[in-house]
Amino acid sequence: MLTYERKPKSDYGEIVVDGKISDEEMNSAIEKMKADLEKGGKLKLLEDIRAFEGMEPAAFFKDPRFGISMMKGVSHVALVTDAQWLKVVAETFSFVSPTQIKVFDRARIDEARTWLSAS
Repeated sequence: MLTYERKPKSDYGEIVVDGKISDEEMNSAIEKMKADLEKGGKLKLLEDIRAFEGMEPAAFFKDPRFGISMMKGVSHVALVTDAQWLKVVAETFSFVSPTQIKVFDRARIDEARTWLSAS
């Protein structure tokens, strides 16, 4: 499952991953994020990775292309996960990314939201 939403009066969007990502879910998330990016300004994201069990092939091939183009419009990412391998990937990527990336354990999700709001 993959969802994206931006709550009213929030200054960041939230992505939730819990299980396998379908092509339909990827398309929906991309369209919603594109709409938020087209409003102007920089977008901040909270990525709540509860469980990642892969993605359908069509979704996989969309993700890298959109992700690279989208990152130009994203100023901050709070990655919330307990998966050690995702933490390592995010921390490594943060050294070459123009986006500020900070990793939080799932138990610290409220701290991640506070960090985004204060950014």
